[in-house]
Amino acid sequence: MDLAEAYEFLQLGAAASSEEVSSSFRRLLKEYHPDRNTSRSEWSHRMTVRLTEAHATVTEYLRREELPWESFIEEPSPEHAPSVETDEGFGYSLTLQGHIAELYDLLLDQIHDYYNYGMEKLHLREEGALRYRYRRTLRQMTDIVEGLALAAEWPGSALQYRQVGAIRDFAAAFYENMLIRPKKQQVFLGEDQKACQLYRQGADALDQSIREGVLGLQMEGGRVCPAARDMAERSFMVILARFPRSPHTAETLIKLYLLRALTGLCSFLESAAETA
Repeated sequence: MDLAEAYEFLQLGAAASSEEVSSSFRRLLKEYHPDRNTSRSEWSHRMTVRLTEAHATVTEYLRREELPWESFIEEPSPEHAPSVETDEGFGYSLTLQGHIAELYDLLLDQIHDYYNYGMEKLHLREEGALRYRYRRTLRQMTDIVEGLALAAEWPGSALQYRQVGAIRDFAAAFYENMLIRPKKQQVFLGEDQKACQLYRQGADALDQSIREGVLGLQMEGGRVCPAARDMAERSFMVILARFPRSPHTAETLIKLYLLRALTGLCSFLESAAETA
């Protein structure tokens, strides 16, 4: 799929921002969800696969695009401390970096609570005190994503904009992952059972890679170990390739969306550590 087709499939113009791309992707993902298209499951799967391809194409293009420095040459708003201005725009901003650090720390707190209280176990989210904590975490994640979107408009350096983008993409994807609802108790047989096993294997590996890569619990030589991420990707891709009618197809696409965002964030963290 070329870039023009990808934008058209996402129902966006070529000037769409990364926030608009993510918003359109999430909206269309819900529209093509198998639960909403029970009478045309093959069409639903085909559309979700094409949607994922379109989103990946546009996202990669936006990441490679040169940052629009001209939009930051105007005078910064009074509430923002000025950064060092150059002929190309604004340079490194201590104010922006402090804001990024604050939002990132808050994000880490939410992810820590998510795993520490077992919120990845879907059936526990609606029980007792955990129900309140889960909903509070959702609200916090919404505030974080919105805060990062606003931070992208502050004067700063190219490196800081890449940092904001990587953290924002991961936070938005993690939020979507948190919205996955538990399925009703049912027994899967045949191919559905195999797909279910692969999904659980991939989901567990993805959770492990988030703990290692984002929370930094396990590192190898100062770099994030890619083994868990690779296992998660293989599991999810096998589901889409071999079991396209699986009840877990929609959730698999959301997990892949999160995995891509995690990879982008880890790549930034690793490259930043190398240049530090």
